[in-house]
Amino acid sequence: MSKLASYTLTLAATPTRVSDAYGSDSLGGVIVPAADVPYKQLLLQATGADAFLGTDDTVTTSTGIKVDSTDLQPVTLGPFPDGPVKLSDLYAVGSGATLIILGVVY
Repeated sequence: MSKLASYTLTLAATPTRVSDAYGSDSLGGVIVPAADVPYKQLLLQATGADAFLGTDDTVTTSTGIKVDSTDLQPVTLGPFPDGPVKLSDLYAVGSGATLIILGVVY
């Protein structure tokens, strides 16, 4: 049986590691292994402004995958039947955006 996890992450004009959504122990891009669980699938929405996703801290609004704040459909990563994705695998940028994350835990 899968478990769901949800988080919100306030973004800025500089890239943020998405695992910062875990809270104070992981802020500043520090990965906390106990909190950084694997997910089968991630669903992401943005509010306030568009967010942009990438795999490293060089992601920009020009190079990232857009999470449109006006789109009712979330951006979906997965499902991954053969291997997980972790929030620490992703970076996001978007001044004025809040990223809403729903994950299906392995």
